[in-house]
Amino acid sequence: MTETIFIREVEEIDSRDLWLWRNNPSVRKSFFNSEEVAWEAHEKWFKERLKSKDTKIYIAIENTGKVGVIRFEIEKEIAKVSVNLNPEHFGRHLGSKIIKLGTDLFLREMKIIVLVLAEIKKENIPSQKAFGKAGYLLKEQDQNKVVYEYKRS
Repeated sequence: MTETIFIREVEEIDSRDLWLWRNNPSVRKSFFNSEEVAWEAHEKWFKERLKSKDTKIYIAIENTGKVGVIRFEIEKEIAKVSVNLNPEHFGRHLGSKIIKLGTDLFLREMKIIVLVLAEIKKENIPSQKAFGKAGYLLKEQDQNKVVYEYKRS
């Protein structure tokens, strides 16, 4: 049975979950900065992101609880996206669903955005597949990263 995933804006009560997911060793290796993040640094960052008009963060939830997070950082008409799954839900192929739902909601809310970019570590094949399955197209790549894009239709 497929669970229904819904997306809502992140709230202060989500901060600890995001911090725990971010610091999971399996998750950290997927980030360009793979260092562990201290709680105090995370809390400061999180509170700044909540107040920022240039950031949108959504939590993905299903019956079993929180399954992931997707964040958009806005600069003029372009947004950079990043996604992170709850490690308890790895292997369930939820990434593409979260990316698709999150991107659709974000573009409905932010009419000015014309392009969304995802920068992914070259060795992070699961993320590349998830963005591709969610409708993002490969834009460019180099030795260290690949860039996927989603253009507003």
